[in-house]
Amino acid sequence: MSASPWPIGHLFAHAARRWPDAPCWVSVDGRSRTFREVDERIDRLCDALAARGVGRGTRIAVLDTDSFAYAELLGACLKLGATSVPVNYRLAPYEIENILGRAEPEWFFVGERYVETARKVVGTLPGECRLWSLDGSLADDVEALVAEGRPVPPDVVPDDDDVLCIMFTSGTTGLPKGVVQSHRMLKRMLFLGQETKPPTGSVRYTASPIFHVAGWILVANAVSQGATSLIHPQFEADVVAGAISSGLLTGAFLVPTMIQQVLEVDTGPGSAERLDTLLYGSAPMPPSLLRRALERWPEVAFWNMFGAGTESGLQTLLRPDDHRRALAGEEHLLGSVGQPVLGVDLRILDDDGFECPPGVVGHVAARTDSMMAGYLDMPELTATTLHDGWFFGGDRGWLDERGYLYLGGRSRDMIVRGGENIYVAEVEQVLTDVPGVADAAVVGRPDDTWGEVVVAFVEHRDAPAPSVADLEALCRARLAGYKVPVEYHVLPVLPRNPTGKVRKNQLLDLVGG
Repeated sequence: MSASPWPIGHLFAHAARRWPDAPCWVSVDGRSRTFREVDERIDRLCDALAARGVGRGTRIAVLDTDSFAYAELLGACLKLGATSVPVNYRLAPYEIENILGRAEPEWFFVGERYVETARKVVGTLPGECRLWSLDGSLADDVEALVAEGRPVPPDVVPDDDDVLCIMFTSGTTGLPKGVVQSHRMLKRMLFLGQETKPPTGSVRYTASPIFHVAGWILVANAVSQGATSLIHPQFEADVVAGAISSGLLTGAFLVPTMIQQVLEVDTGPGSAERLDTLLYGSAPMPPSLLRRALERWPEVAFWNMFGAGTESGLQTLLRPDDHRRALAGEEHLLGSVGQPVLGVDLRILDDDGFECPPGVVGHVAARTDSMMAGYLDMPELTATTLHDGWFFGGDRGWLDERGYLYLGGRSRDMIVRGGENIYVAEVEQVLTDVPGVADAAVVGRPDDTWGEVVVAFVEHRDAPAPSVADLEALCRARLAGYKVPVEYHVLPVLPRNPTGKVRKNQLLDLVGG
């Protein structure tokens, strides 16, 4: 353990003292809560939870779309030193059961649409898990805890090395990976967030759900800076476009697919007068789309954020002045994800681990003190991913003479669809469970809307060959919707090299990849 002069658990209390009557949360339907109100609700939650035995290290799972209550529950975990386990609401019940069976939470908070799934999952867990709702859908509800608790800060000071959260991501082996992150990571992200600090009175929206570490970091950053967060259950292009045109929003974080969708909503000329900042990331940004956005919102400061957020945090930034230089003639910068941020050591390494000179493509490796503690109960994978203190996220790229990073491809093991990572092994493992399938191979096909989509190829063992309906049914039963292939190809044999490895380049050629 390491003592901290300013525990990150003090975040909400600090904001309540500094901006007590300013809005902390707002919604598009006019609801709001001030920083003082939010901090008091979090204290009440902490008091009621602590009375029930919740403390440092207690695991609390959450399954719902974004809401005031969800964000406040994460704030309570932060203050108490409890470990939040946010669950992707897009996952199939089979995946949720797998994740929580490994995380073994003692508490599970859910929204109404997930109650039945949650009841089934809780019944399969090895230990006792209390099921509570976030929206009044169960008798045991978060508002009962708020009403019961006293408005006094918890008598606990979490440490920088305490586990903040366990966030599950897709896995290269077919098993989701539980990324263990500490309070230290969030503190460093708040420090880096000062570079993009908004002016007083700003209202920010993050389209990254708060079950993603990026979403929670951006909301926490807004709290640390006195900015208001627009909390909306799920991204809707017309809602975001309307919030921009009405002047409600002054800044947002969007993935490229969402930027494209917002641009397609016709709100008329001069309809973004208050919009001053647009952060983007989580997926490659086509230069043509970026140029279109820059032309639509010429007065807006654009920031490209790159990094394996869940595992290593922010690595590089392409700053507003870089975007302006690109429009002024240095167009190659539109293809860059920027320069390393303060405190990040970023290098390009070849297959033997030696550093590549500028302009040579290799493996992107990063070293920073915001690195994850590791993967939950996966020591071998942790050792491979965090090799000698360096994080390898599967990206390939190159650095120019000025230290700008350009991505030059990604491991075939991963597909990025609309900002969500999909490891092909997860999908392939499900496909090989279909009767009659001898082997499976999954590739990512370029897509104008989503960046990439999943395409599946299966090799059938015996006649009759499995039907597309059979393949689709099992994928939909076991996988989140965004992981389900958009196409299935049943082949008598998959193309292989002399060693037996599937030639995925040939499969990509078949689908125009």
